Amino acid sequence: MKIAIYSGVIPSTTFVEHLIEGIEKKHKIYLFGVINKPKNYDSKNIKVYCTSKVLFKNIIKTKWHVFVLLFTKPQRLFIVLKELKKHTSLYAKWNAFSRLIPVVRFLPDIFHVQWAKDLDNWLFLKEKLDVKLVLSLRGAHINYSPIADKKLADSYKANFPKIDAFHAVSQAISLEAHKYHAEASKIKVIHSLIPKSTFNYYKKFKKSDSSKIRICCVGRFHWKKGYKYLLEACSLLKDKNIHFKLVLIATNPVSESVLFQLHQLNIENEVTIVKGLAQAELFKFMQTFDMLILPSLEEGIANVVLEAMAIGLPVISTNCGGMSEVVKPKETGWLVPVREPVALAEAIIDVSQTSESDVQYITHHAHLLVKEEFNAENSIKEFVALYQSVIN
Repeated sequence: MKIAIYSGVIPSTTFVEHLIEGIEKKHKIYLFGVINKPKNYDSKNIKVYCTSKVLFKNIIKTKWHVFVLLFTKPQRLFIVLKELKKHTSLYAKWNAFSRLIPVVRFLPDIFHVQWAKDLDNWLFLKEKLDVKLVLSLRGAHINYSPIADKKLADSYKANFPKIDAFHAVSQAISLEAHKYHAEASKIKVIHSLIPKSTFNYYKKFKKSDSSKIRICCVGRFHWKKGYKYLLEACSLLKDKNIHFKLVLIATNPVSESVLFQLHQLNIENEVTIVKGLAQAELFKFMQTFDMLILPSLEEGIANVVLEAMAIGLPVISTNCGGMSEVVKPKETGWLVPVREPVALAEAIIDVSQTSESDVQYITHHAHLLVKEEFNAENSIKEFVALYQSVIN
């Protein structure tokens, strides 16, 4: 099989990169999109056909693709030209043209779209060129984007019935997709891919000797990550004279709203912001804390929680998206309602006061759950089976 795994940028998210590494062992992988940063794919089965950010280079590459198509598959070129009619500005037409041309030249058997919002751009592959379409259903694109954008919701309702198969990151996301006419029989829930190497970092939980509760939170600064409510919870802890240290680890710059809230709540001395770390370094750093908190308003199933569970760190998560599918109260972690700083503060206190042996029981069961249901080898097999079912 020739499978295009499309997210628009190369390299893509951790999930997509793990998927590429797993599938390429037996199948050809085509990657299309803009090079985000240099990456070497050391495999003959991975073919990268990038769209250059530099206009001059992009024009040269696109002209070459057009030249080859004109003499080998001219009908494909005409199909792309017809697709450009949906765009109004010349700039939008050029962007679409340079993005579509390499795909129709190196046509895959399966085109796996990672983001639902991109779907409308690629339906012509199925309708005009008989390429099988697989769509991943992920948090924001299903949970709130179509609610905020009626035009997008209508697009989903019109286009989802045309898709050959769906991959859902959680059962909760799968149920949301039904609202937009995704056929239940076409949806396969395949959990996030946690590489085998992650489980090697597992360490039996030990309570720290520090008089302060050490809390970490990992995730980019964005309203849906719920930092507002976590910081309010921290303010409540301070009001109760509970000593703590919160470290926020994020890859993107801190937002003004977070800085303002830290000042407003007078918790600047209790909260530290750390720039994102390399994965191995991050895991070791996380293990120096008493707990990880996910205060999000929306998620599929957050990878950072799965990773924390895999390495033996206690987790507190809001009950958003599919998080309740993995965080079972007092079995594999602590689960609190969304937008409830009081509940967050109480959970932090509860974790800190739970005996070491009880926390070890919970973290051990969490580790086993992730190891059994989220290991990359099993997930890759499920993806291959999904692709094969689509081809068949």
